[in-house]
Amino acid sequence: MQAGLVSVVIPAYNARDTILDAVASVERQTYGKDRFEIIVVDDGSTDGTGEWVKSRYPNVRLAVLSNRGPSGARNHGISMACGEFVAFLDADDAWQENKIEYQIRMLREDPETGLVASDWIRGRDFPEPPPKVPVTWISYPEMLRLNRFQTSTVLMRHAVLEQLEGFDSSVDGAEDWDLWLRTSVIARIAKLDWPFVMYRDVPSGYSKDVWRVYETMQPMLEKHRHTAPVSVKEFAEIEAWHHLRFSVAFFLMHDQGHAWKSLNIIKKSPRLWLPTMTASAKYLIPFLWSRLRRRK
Repeated sequence: MQAGLVSVVIPAYNARDTILDAVASVERQTYGKDRFEIIVVDDGSTDGTGEWVKSRYPNVRLAVLSNRGPSGARNHGISMACGEFVAFLDADDAWQENKIEYQIRMLREDPETGLVASDWIRGRDFPEPPPKVPVTWISYPEMLRLNRFQTSTVLMRHAVLEQLEGFDSSVDGAEDWDLWLRTSVIARIAKLDWPFVMYRDVPSGYSKDVWRVYETMQPMLEKHRHTAPVSVKEFAEIEAWHHLRFSVAFFLMHDQGHAWKSLNIIKKSPRLWLPTMTASAKYLIPFLWSRLRRRK
């Protein structure tokens, strides 16, 4: 690994319309243009994404795969990475120019920190960050309660990624959340409380399909059930909370069918009956109250 080098892994599938903006946002980083390598993994595109970006940015390292999915594409990029640090950037997102500079500063200040993420915004100009950005430290239980990071916000130590063997394709759809959880077991995780990433909504975006997100979450929770560094009771409460929050989301979307399906999972799981009552008091009621207050 080359000390100080940041390897930027950009998985791309039919991203010709957006990927140049993503790469340009890396090129603008104040951390220093010569301290990056950009790895674009064309994951079976049919619109010439790989050739398009290579023609505009000849120094980009390009890999072309036959559609392995998000975990496979990112893991291939990680395998090509030469940097001490690895950053992830989706092909339809973009970075604020100071992002990496602030994150590297945090990693250098604390050798125990293995991952630094940030907040993000949707489709508008970046606010100028203050000299010292507030930081939130996130534990395993906090991460288990909610996936706090959008993937394009994350910078990790390459050594940590190697130890964890990257993303787990068996939980694709929740592979990022799974990786952050596993990271929190072996290293400290920090979030810069400032929007350093612009997230672009696209019609085909994975997060648009809420039912699919809900379905893929469940195998990920099952994977962590017996190894999570929390009590069986706390894990069950958090698991129940996820079913509750998704059912609320479906009701708010006027999708009663999926709302009742998520509640039926609780009904059919006696081990979740008591935890659901506790989760309602600990998580659901405060969540609904906060939403109500924001509406006033």
